Amino acid sequence: MAHALDERRSEVLKTLIQLHVATGEPVGSESLSRVLSRRLSPATLRNIMADLERMGLLDHPHTSAGRVPTDEGYRTYVDSLMTQRPLAAAEASAIDNALKGADGSPTLALENVSQLLSKLTRNVGFVLLPDLGRTRLHRIDFVPLPGPRALAVLVSRNGVVTNKVIDLGQEIPAHELTACANYLNAHFPGRPLSAIRGDLLRLMHEEKALYDTLLQRVIALGERVFAEGPAEGGDVIVGGATHILDRVELRDLDRMKSLFKTFEEKSRLVRLLNACLAGDGLQIVIGHENPDPAMRDLSLVATSSTVGGEDGWAVGVLGSTRMEYARAVALVDHVARAMQRQAEENER
Repeated sequence: MAHALDERRSEVLKTLIQLHVATGEPVGSESLSRVLSRRLSPATLRNIMADLERMGLLDHPHTSAGRVPTDEGYRTYVDSLMTQRPLAAAEASAIDNALKGADGSPTLALENVSQLLSKLTRNVGFVLLPDLGRTRLHRIDFVPLPGPRALAVLVSRNGVVTNKVIDLGQEIPAHELTACANYLNAHFPGRPLSAIRGDLLRLMHEEKALYDTLLQRVIALGERVFAEGPAEGGDVIVGGATHILDRVELRDLDRMKSLFKTFEEKSRLVRLLNACLAGDGLQIVIGHENPDPAMRDLSLVATSSTVGGEDGWAVGVLGSTRMEYARAVALVDHVARAMQRQAEENER
């Protein structure tokens, strides 16, 4: 719910949140008065803070005379009081270099970025990859395994490698597996994997599929490789989960166990992140706005993105509600744009 605040209440709420984010401590009227250069007396500030508390924007811990922001207070701050600020040139350069300096490995570049986001925000950084069906094919190779099975090595147009073990049903010689891979690479480059499956199903009903042995083999393999699996929504690369331990407000053993269990269960984390990122562009999800109780002490700042023609990418920061939101927004926005630029450069 949006709150219409007059100028004085807006200034007090904004200043109190900035102080609390910086110190981690409840903020009292004396501290606020000093920061505001005594323009408002401690008595006046106490009255304003009491008003903000009645509006649900501040809370009053029992052990302190000061106040702390509620989730609703942070929401009001983010929506109407937060001042956007540009990213420092040195930080922008560090992000760009992290994407470029990974010895040509896109996966390593994304790991570098998630770790750097974590380091710069002192929270958890993450990169959410699209689900396999949205991935656009650059190359596929088959590696024979005992079984009879084969390892399908899928390289996306963005360079991300996915391995998938498939049951062949019968022994297939290595040279035939290579011929099938060559066919797929020649006929379907740049196509989303979900679309390739549809293309192969249509080929199955064409007359030439009855007489072309190689095409029959390609269709059979393709059905296994591109079969629709459980909709988990892709993969996630997480950096700096241990930064959660640095937050005093989160140092509760049961809460910590629940949080780390969520980070360890990647499929669950992917579902939660996708639920939070249902809209387009930048998303800020604060505390109890999170759909999962395990994450209701956390805030999410993230943006969904299209990278190299693939939808379903996202980059973001996950951490305590006591977060420097403006800084997180600037960092996440720059990373998303840098990933798009790097993908465009790789295609040239």
